Amino acid sequence: MANELRANGNLVITVRITLQPRRDDDLIELVAKAPKGALAGLIREAMRNGSASKVTYETEWTNNPLEMGGLGIEL
Repeated sequence: MANELRANGNLVITVRITLQPRRDDDLIELVAKAPKGALAGLIREAMRNGSASKVTYETEWTNNPLEMGGLGIEL
């Protein structure tokens, strides 16, 4: 992932993601229907409006599992 911090404070990042049919159908549709030049803005809004309940994490993506004790929340 490349990133750039601009003088005005904007952080510009470049990422590459793979969207999977059935699992990511809503995002695939968003990308397919995005008007030319509007994709970044649509992705930002999708990220902002996403629901945490819909987020899944793949345990094999990290060798360091989440340490729940560090969150400051009693379970």
